[in-house]
Amino acid sequence: MKRITSKFPLLAIAGATAIMAIGMSSCSKKSSSGPTPPTPLGGYISSDSVAPGNLIAYWPFDGNSNEKMLGLTPTPIGSGITYTTGVRGQAYQGAAGSYETFTLPGGGGPFSALGSYSESLWFKVANEDTVPRGIFFLSGTTTQDELVTEIEPYTPVSGDSVRIHTGFNDLNGPAYQLFIPETFDTAAIGKWVHLVITYNGGTSVYTVYQNAIPMGTSTAFSGGLYITPNPMWTDGTATTPLGNIGFTSDPPASIVIGSWPNGLFGQVATNDCFVGQIDELRVFNIALTQQEVAGLFLNGQAGR
Repeated sequence: MKRITSKFPLLAIAGATAIMAIGMSSCSKKSSSGPTPPTPLGGYISSDSVAPGNLIAYWPFDGNSNEKMLGLTPTPIGSGITYTTGVRGQAYQGAAGSYETFTLPGGGGPFSALGSYSESLWFKVANEDTVPRGIFFLSGTTTQDELVTEIEPYTPVSGDSVRIHTGFNDLNGPAYQLFIPETFDTAAIGKWVHLVITYNGGTSVYTVYQNAIPMGTSTAFSGGLYITPNPMWTDGTATTPLGNIGFTSDPPASIVIGSWPNGLFGQVATNDCFVGQIDELRVFNIALTQQEVAGLFLNGQAGR
């Protein structure tokens, strides 16, 4: 399958902020200055300063898989998950036969009315795979793929690409469902890669970023091409923009990290566990701008 990848340049990154020393007062008192603040990267002083008011879930994976915004704790399946050096602190280390599930508050909490969303994470894999490997799934009671992030098998010409399926299953009606766009993250083997997925309900545009660069993505509406950005429509005729997504008919009930939900499309969860590494997994209730994505990438790359 021919891959057509569109890349847009990053937004201009803010330069270093000059720090001025505070002079002596007229009473000859010596002023005391605190620690020098870090130089902004991409306009932000840390990953935590990117859209903090819109962050609805966050897994730092520092020695455990506890989630920090809703206080979710994992139910482990298998015993192979460990923690290793990540881009910022420690990272989730997957293992065969092991994954984790999380139970959401009644009604899905902040996941119940996303409308727009962004998912940001760092991942690292040693090679292309021969079976699908689930990374992150949001599930309702019966709809197990309301949000999807997983890696598909791939045999490339050169061993540097990762075939990624991301997307959502919009349950609003009428709606064209099962949006599972495909992206190839290039030069992505054996190194940390920053992946961000955004969907803007106001513009009906879906975008996938690799290391803060929009990537060519194939969707139901791209005619087989890998393009960016991607408009989404309510049906295959591409006439009515999709608008805000929703899960009201089957409110989000659980999250799976490190595999597929058991039984989805016949998958056996313990057979399809992600055996790579994941770090700094975040979900926002907005579509991040490219500058915000760059802020996450640059600060994550700097370990902050």
